[in-house]
Amino acid sequence: MSSEETPDPRHPAAVTVELGAFQVETVRSVSGPAFDTPPSDEDPFTHGMGHPGEVTIVRGPDRSAALTDWLTRCLVEGGAAASRQPVTVVHYAADRTPLRRYHLAGALPTAWETPGVGTDPGADEEWVTLAYEELTVTT
Repeated sequence: MSSEETPDPRHPAAVTVELGAFQVETVRSVSGPAFDTPPSDEDPFTHGMGHPGEVTIVRGPDRSAALTDWLTRCLVEGGAAASRQPVTVVHYAADRTPLRRYHLAGALPTAWETPGVGTDPGADEEWVTLAYEELTVTT
């Protein structure tokens, strides 16, 4: 199998976000230490596991109402204290086979950057930072 055919969970063909048990949005990318660190042969995908951390999600123009509502409730309306929830980021291969699931326990949005008024009409990306209490990874 050539390297082009080998799925690389750090550079998936698609990435989705699940709030609780429901897939709510396909996003452009997710980054953070657990997502950016190359796996090692001895201990693959364990960087940051079991520890608190942060991830940054880049959302495209097809934003889900469910994720936007959660962000609004936490960051705009000040309801963050009671709004922690499980979030799962799923990396998919080109054939939509799930490669890896990153489970973020107790996730909470801490920042939300939207395109500003008067920005380039092509600026359709938003950046969301989520803090989480614990990370686990499954295949």
